[in-house]
Amino acid sequence: MRWHHRLFYAILLAAPLEWLLRGRPGSWVAGAGAGLFLGGLVGYRGAGGALGEHLTPLLAPREPATLIERGPYRRLRHPMYLAELAMAAGAPVTLGAYTTLTLAAGFAFVVGRRIAVEERLLCEHMPGYRSYAARTYRLLPYVY
Repeated sequence: MRWHHRLFYAILLAAPLEWLLRGRPGSWVAGAGAGLFLGGLVGYRGAGGALGEHLTPLLAPREPATLIERGPYRRLRHPMYLAELAMAAGAPVTLGAYTTLTLAAGFAFVVGRRIAVEERLLCEHMPGYRSYAARTYRLLPYVY
């Protein structure tokens, strides 16, 4: 299991544990966190659906490599990572598990490193990826 996955699962396990230990706060912040988590879940499913049989947990693309430019991949190169980051932040905020957000920050760092390695491999193995990267955003539309 990769660090990326370990941190993600640690966040999803730690947030409810912290919620049980600290109490069960309820507020508009919890509702915002739930919305963020739900948006991440929907985005994750949408991005995975757009990849179809090309979805892989590996950094290098499956051969024969096919560039996917449909669905959320029309504008973003890594919508699935964006969705994971939304879920990783949304779960602790929903449950008021603010200490667990430090794990989410670590997860964001690991995801950023993973994206850098993955993009290098995609440029090496996938024809047309450099051109695609030049006309799309990496993770956040109009920002990054």
